[in-house]
Amino acid sequence: MRARNWLLSLALPILAAVSVGIAVVVITGGGGQGGSAPSALAAGFPPARLAAGDFTGATPATPVVLSAIAASGADEAVAGSAAGGPALWVSGDGGSGWRRAAKAPLSGAAGTDELTSVAHGAAGWLAVGGKVVVGSPTGTIWTREGGAPAPGAIASGAAAGSAGYVIVGHRGQDATASYAPGLTGWRRAVVAQAPGGQQSEMSAVAATGRGYAAAGGAGANPATWVSAAGRSWQLSVLPLPAGAARATLTSVAASGTDVVAVGSAVSAAGQRWPFAEISANAGASWTQAALPVPVSGGGTATVTALTAAGSGFTATGTYPVAGGSDVVVWTLPATAIPGGSWTAATPQGTGLSGASAQAITALTSEGAELTGVGFTTGKPGTPQQATIWSSPVRY
Repeated sequence: MRARNWLLSLALPILAAVSVGIAVVVITGGGGQGGSAPSALAAGFPPARLAAGDFTGATPATPVVLSAIAASGADEAVAGSAAGGPALWVSGDGGSGWRRAAKAPLSGAAGTDELTSVAHGAAGWLAVGGKVVVGSPTGTIWTREGGAPAPGAIASGAAAGSAGYVIVGHRGQDATASYAPGLTGWRRAVVAQAPGGQQSEMSAVAATGRGYAAAGGAGANPATWVSAAGRSWQLSVLPLPAGAARATLTSVAASGTDVVAVGSAVSAAGQRWPFAEISANAGASWTQAALPVPVSGGGTATVTALTAAGSGFTATGTYPVAGGSDVVVWTLPATAIPGGSWTAATPQGTGLSGASAQAITALTSEGAELTGVGFTTGKPGTPQQATIWSSPVRY
């Protein structure tokens, strides 16, 4: 999980029940202002499985971080890091088996310790992180695509759409974006910046039914950008969530013209909580919504992953428990866009709950199936292990 993610325990009473394999929790809305309990999902989410043998580094003991996942039919790719350097893993059978991608194109990546985004488009696969941009037509052989798309730029997100590929991030105080029709030939885009010279940063990007939408922050506020073809980007500085002194968006996903972005807000007193922005018109306008927070463990949560899935959107996060953190799953059906409420569930099992820390750090979907990757530390004092999570989409 990225360092920018926030986690803070809040003192609230605990009340929980178990139904159909899911802990159905009493929740509080953003900022700890209180709220009603959501309806239980129709059925439970299955547990994750241990995947230390699938996602490895140079040796089985190499520390591994899984940050992003994307799918194209039966082909899937996971981006992250191994032994403190950028790494990729690929699968050609829907995620049943994985192999480490060649390390050569990732070597010598000064200032980069992690790939943070991976996308698939007409020309193949694109993965980015920090100052590294790598591509592969098939996922078998990856090559460096000219280093950073703009001098000094730090890449954080990538997407592929009908107009080609885009990369977003920041350079110094300014948000940056680049575009190309394929995996090479990058050009710097024109990006609207935060007013008054404030800092702005694009954290993530998704292809929509009308182009692209990016999410991040501008000054103290959450912000989004939209672009028809990736060449120029228009900025929307969004209102702060009620009670927040600052907020930022960290993930964005799209299904046609439905777009969702999620992030974290913090009050002047240091109280922190997750929230969402929802658009039904490809990012032209946004409706803010709270992400229900489990009361158990202190009443706070941090968003870790988001994807468009089936007929809606699914996000995962973590919330504190004694000795670590457990996974919370948020779902939003398409029928609830743009002004509907999210449903929260706290599933049980390997990689989702336990005596120590676990998280689903990246999500993708193909058809009616969710695939997530993450980690669990298992029993206290044991090494962190990679996990993979396969589940039907549920709303």
